[in-house]
Amino acid sequence: MPSNALADGERTNIDEVNDDRQSIPKVAYVTLCKGIEPEPNDGSIFVTGLQQRFATLTSNLPLAGGDALTPTTGGTLSLTRLLHQEAPWLSAAIDRIDAQLRLQLWAGRPWAAFRPLLLVGPPGCGKSHLARLIANHAGAGFATLDLAGTSDNRTLEGTARGWTSAQPCFPAVVINRSATANPIICLEEIDKAGGSSGNGDPVATLLTMIEPSTARGYFDKCLLAPLDLSHVNWVMTANDASRLPAPLKSRLDIVELAGPGPEYFDRILANLLRDLATRWGVQVAMLPTVDAEIEHMLRRRFARQRSVRGLMRALESVLAVLIRSVPRPTH
Repeated sequence: MPSNALADGERTNIDEVNDDRQSIPKVAYVTLCKGIEPEPNDGSIFVTGLQQRFATLTSNLPLAGGDALTPTTGGTLSLTRLLHQEAPWLSAAIDRIDAQLRLQLWAGRPWAAFRPLLLVGPPGCGKSHLARLIANHAGAGFATLDLAGTSDNRTLEGTARGWTSAQPCFPAVVINRSATANPIICLEEIDKAGGSSGNGDPVATLLTMIEPSTARGYFDKCLLAPLDLSHVNWVMTANDASRLPAPLKSRLDIVELAGPGPEYFDRILANLLRDLATRWGVQVAMLPTVDAEIEHMLRRRFARQRSVRGLMRALESVLAVLIRSVPRPTH
């Protein structure tokens, strides 16, 4: 066994990942921030305790996804297989991600990492759903931010220390909450983002966060410290990519998608029931039974709209009526 090979479960720092591709580390860790600037003791600031609240950012954080990148017997990556099973109509995007994950494995870097991805398609076709699936199966953190109609970049960039609303940038908040260095962040409807040079342009802020050279040392105005955001995985959604500026599009992998056809109804319905059960903290078997008549109604609606989001809303409405005659589940 090579001297730098790792046993199962043994930790390594990302800077120490070996070049021997026969001995790929099982878990890699990285420190994203060397230290958060302490607050003065003179009462001159409104928000305190930043060092304690965001101490996770200065610790060794895992790069998630190693288990999900394990090849199956047929050679398919575990993550890819699950994504194809649950969202086969999104195969164009899944295959794009799969190619980059295989490069990760080849390079001895077994964690979830892919180029910023822009999914373009009609509302409700499952764009943000795919981002959530990747995070769930990779064991990475996940957060979504709707940029439609935003008038500034404050949520994405955060607010500077000294304001009562001071908060670090959105990726830092997600990393701190999930305790993973490579969360999946979904920016929805980026083609409808507002902002300006005066109020703050979210697209301009985003460029600094996704460009590797600037992401590695992104300076957070609340923490007053540089952060390494280069491991964050970005998924963006849009209905019309032509509205996006060229500098942003040049940094993205762009995939055009269509809404799922009626042949995927049964699979999507099963997935949505499972998701609702998870959200409500119950087992799928505890949910009210959707009888044949109701299922037929949902199937016709889905065939007409081809929208995962629309089916979810209709299903929630149906279950809200059905639970009136179903006893409250006990755990």
